[in-house]
Amino acid sequence: MSLALYTLLMFGCADDGSACEQIAAPQQVYSAAAQCKAQVEPALNSDIAMRADYPLVEARCVKVSKQAAAKPHGARILAAR
Repeated sequence: MSLALYTLLMFGCADDGSACEQIAAPQQVYSAAAQCKAQVEPALNSDIAMRADYPLVEARCVKVSKQAAAKPHGARILAAR
C-alpha cells in the first residue's frame, strides 16, 4: 500500500478561469488531503496570491507521488485541470 501525498499549487487564471498557469510559490507536502485543503483559504489570502498579476487566483490540492514530493523545490509539478 502506498502512502498518498498532496501538495498545494497556486494558479493565476483569466477572468473566466481558463488559461491558467502555475504561480511560483513554496510548495508544502501534506500527508492527507484534509491537511492540504485546510491551507487553501490561507494560500488565497497570502501575499503571493494578493500580488499575483492575474484577474483570478486558484489554489488546488494535487495528489503527488513520493518521488515528485522528494524533488527539489525547483521541480515543476503539473496538475491535471
